[in-house]
Amino acid sequence: MLKKVVFAFLCLCVLVVWSSPTFAQDIRTTKSGYLASVSEAWLDKAVEYAVARDDVALQKLIDSKLVFVLKGGLRVYVVDTKIFSGIVKIRPVGETFEVWTLIEAISN
Repeated sequence: MLKKVVFAFLCLCVLVVWSSPTFAQDIRTTKSGYLASVSEAWLDKAVEYAVARDDVALQKLIDSKLVFVLKGGLRVYVVDTKIFSGIVKIRPVGETFEVWTLIEAISN
């Protein structure tokens, strides 16, 4: 019975967090050396190549400019978060474009 109550409480917490509106965005800072892409799918592919240690395929993605390496120290807004995928969509302060990167690529 206790497990059901705890599970229901956790589900309620997740629902409340995901459904609450965000009125102000926090400014975060990027860390250098992490991959980013304008496409979530291309970022997923790049991470797949990096995990497989397929440096040749990863370099081809970087050379094609479908994926790039983030510069550190950029001030960005977090636009979207995919917790279970471990990725975030960010927008540099003062810019209109958005890119996907790993959650670890940004700090408070």
